[in-house]
Amino acid sequence: MGIAWRHSPERLIALLRRHGQDPERVDDVGASWTAFCEFLNQPVDGLEPGPDSDADGFVVQWGRYSWHDRLPSLSFTRQFAVDVREHWSETDWYQPEYWQVSLDLVFPDAPALADLDRLNVQDTGFDFSRPGPERDRAIGEAEWELRHYPTLRALWSSTPARSAVTLDRAD
Repeated sequence: MGIAWRHSPERLIALLRRHGQDPERVDDVGASWTAFCEFLNQPVDGLEPGPDSDADGFVVQWGRYSWHDRLPSLSFTRQFAVDVREHWSETDWYQPEYWQVSLDLVFPDAPALADLDRLNVQDTGFDFSRPGPERDRAIGEAEWELRHYPTLRALWSSTPARSAVTLDRAD
């Protein structure tokens, strides 16, 4: 039995704390990534059924966004397609709800991070492989992407100014 999707932020927060991180004041990106990777391999209940479903995936994103005051930021996000059939009122078609649990890390500006928003990629791309060996391989590919660019390596070794775990509707 997995965790209920609505309670998934609490699970991520507990994992962060287990790794010595305050969810509102992360001070070690590597430790928070380790906690997030553990979170990625935890089963979640209430998602769209089916073995080929894109009901559970993740992405890592970086950049300078207006909602983070244009400061350098890094987000670890798990996205769910939530099965809402029992509450669906439309009779002609059905659409799951998409929700995202994110750990957002916002960093102070620094010269080593100046070109963060000018990299030729701003994320790892969503991966919807199933938890287990397939997901572990996808996590390794995301880590490779994060080590590929000097700016991302500098971001990884920086201490965030603030952080937060959120659950937001994605659609």
